[in-house]
Amino acid sequence: MTFSLSTHAATNRLIDSSSPYLLQHAHNPVDWYPWGEEAFAKARTENKPILLSIGYSTCYWCHVMEREIFENPEIAKLMNESIVSIKIDREQRPDVDELYMMATQMMTHSGGWPNNVFVTPDLKPFYAGTYFPPADFTSLVQQIHYVWMQDQVALKAQAERLASAIIQIKHQENNAQSSSLPASQLVEALISHFSDYYDNRLGGFYQAPKFPNEDALLFLLEAYRLTNNNTCLGMARGTLEKMAEGGIHDHVGGGFHRYSTDAQWHIPHFEKMLYNQALLGRAYTELYTLSNKPDDRAVAEGIFDFTLRQMTHKDGGFYSALDAETDAVEGAYYAWTDTELHDALDTDSCAWLMKHYGLAEIPGILGHKHEEGRVLYLIQPLSVSATAEGLSYEDAVKKQQAVMTALRESRDKRKLPHLDNKIITSWNGLMIDAFARAGQRLDKPEYTEAACSAADFILANLRKKDGTLYRTWRDGKAEIAAYFEDFAFMIQGLVSTYRAAKEDSYLQAANELATKAKQLFWDEKHGGYYFTDGSEPLLVRMKNAMDSAIPSGNAVMAQALLDLYEITGDAEWKQQAEALLIAFGQAITENPRAYTHMVHALLRLNHLAPAAKATQQLDEAVTLPEAMETKAYVKVSASEPMREGDSLTITAVLDIANGWHINANPASLDFLIPTSVDVREDSGKAEVKPAYPETHAMATPLGEVKVYEGKVSIPVKVTLSCSTENLRLLVRAQACKDTTCLAPSDWVIPIKLK
Repeated sequence: MTFSLSTHAATNRLIDSSSPYLLQHAHNPVDWYPWGEEAFAKARTENKPILLSIGYSTCYWCHVMEREIFENPEIAKLMNESIVSIKIDREQRPDVDELYMMATQMMTHSGGWPNNVFVTPDLKPFYAGTYFPPADFTSLVQQIHYVWMQDQVALKAQAERLASAIIQIKHQENNAQSSSLPASQLVEALISHFSDYYDNRLGGFYQAPKFPNEDALLFLLEAYRLTNNNTCLGMARGTLEKMAEGGIHDHVGGGFHRYSTDAQWHIPHFEKMLYNQALLGRAYTELYTLSNKPDDRAVAEGIFDFTLRQMTHKDGGFYSALDAETDAVEGAYYAWTDTELHDALDTDSCAWLMKHYGLAEIPGILGHKHEEGRVLYLIQPLSVSATAEGLSYEDAVKKQQAVMTALRESRDKRKLPHLDNKIITSWNGLMIDAFARAGQRLDKPEYTEAACSAADFILANLRKKDGTLYRTWRDGKAEIAAYFEDFAFMIQGLVSTYRAAKEDSYLQAANELATKAKQLFWDEKHGGYYFTDGSEPLLVRMKNAMDSAIPSGNAVMAQALLDLYEITGDAEWKQQAEALLIAFGQAITENPRAYTHMVHALLRLNHLAPAAKATQQLDEAVTLPEAMETKAYVKVSASEPMREGDSLTITAVLDIANGWHINANPASLDFLIPTSVDVREDSGKAEVKPAYPETHAMATPLGEVKVYEGKVSIPVKVTLSCSTENLRLLVRAQACKDTTCLAPSDWVIPIKLK
């Protein structure tokens, strides 16, 4: 049952927040508190456990949980009597989010948002989960209240053990340090990794759901620029071109959605994030400078024009995100029915659209209201179509623009998805950097002007008198002390703006922020920058160098320091970049893929001056348990290939541990990773048809889901071209048990033909 309190029968303490996410919950009957001492003191005084409910304003399942649970007066009454409830915007408080996401992953072997963590009054976690159906959540709160009242000592002991483990792991990560720079061979190792996982047919890396992996694309483009490695350019270009054709690209309004749910890039998760626009805008700009293809330039300009039109404050700052749903229907704003297309276009325009674009069906997914429309995707690049039809590219573009303008005017009449209009310093730094680079390389003065306006906005509204920064701004109110990533991303944005605008004030501001960042965040003993300035006590002070959906602050800082060195010639900046890479050298060496932006910085450093070779033997470090990965419970092998004419059959054999299962293909729920197999070879011309076996239906709190158990064989028929170079079987699976799902694992198995 879903409740709606449109008359605002209740108002809680979140009403004074500047966070759109917290404001979405300000009229829940739950007695929400923002993160802070008032809530902590209440928990101590009343001796109650705390619920930390962490999400963000464009999170689909956060909306579902609010409608089903937090707007329910009976559940709210139970929560208000039994616990202290704190609502947290992860985009405002990434430090709190990371710390308690780690707790959730350690307890459940999975994670996601909303992240709901129950903690003691001293903020030590003892129970966690993500989305809960209403009945399960009600029962959970009742059980926690009962155990808290009956055996509080045991719960606190459990929380103490988990907190100690988190602190130990983070201290090991913080203190691990190499004695020299990572070896330059890591660059080739990372290129080889991407080559193994590259999809020659459809672009991208790994299997569905497919993310843009902007870190990989920017690294590969830089590797081509510096080393002339054509393989790198081929992977980056192939991915960016296929993405530009797909439904992940908003052909009507410009810009990109968060990720694709399918391998063809046709059906996206429709959320639009500022950081995706920034990183992809930069990637398409870089590609155009290398390719000089008008299609690449058009995609880049579409991203920047969309951002200026829909995600820019009148005074220059950039907003955070556009929601995926409208009135609880994901994709409703972006999808088209045949009737809507015919109503929006004249006969000739409609015929042109149907000739050049396809329409992909949106599959029905359990837990989502189904959108009846379909998603536009481009059948082939416009330049290719124009050549085939004997048209100039300019004439083809004029027709395309006329059709898309008509569709956009029609779409603009629909109800817009929710806009998260808070301005985040770090994400603005990314977008400022992208606009400045595009202004220079596309010769678009208006993009340079946008970079300058946004940089001026941040410096005027989010910089304090003491030279430090705020994290967020909304409706005239700046709040929350900035984290290291805010400094790092702004420094990079300011350096790029200086290069584009040739105004010394931006270089001076970058210098000042770099000096301030070192004072606040640098670890003098072990090297590297902490994420926080240490002024607010959390369980542990963390350092972040591993990439996520955005690059890590330490990686961006390494590149910004190299930028400053290139501009000024001051060796101190280069030495600081080297010290930063040394600080994380052990981690980078152990897992270069997780530190792609750091390896990118290493690549650049190696072309500034000879790099020292890594000599230190790696020490063992406490890390998250390997048991959190699917590979601990699923073993994968490949059968001997069976050849028949110009085709062969390879069978992937998955041996699943007792008590565990893997998801069917397709998966029953959108947040489950489907089991998938593929065969790839270097030409990209092989046709691959996997035959997924019958599934077993399993009852869960979210409904019936289809799974595989025991030993599963998945035959893959491969029709070969003349080439069988580097033939390999790719497998992806996610192991689940009861209501716990582990992180998915990927396997690459070389296939040898006799």
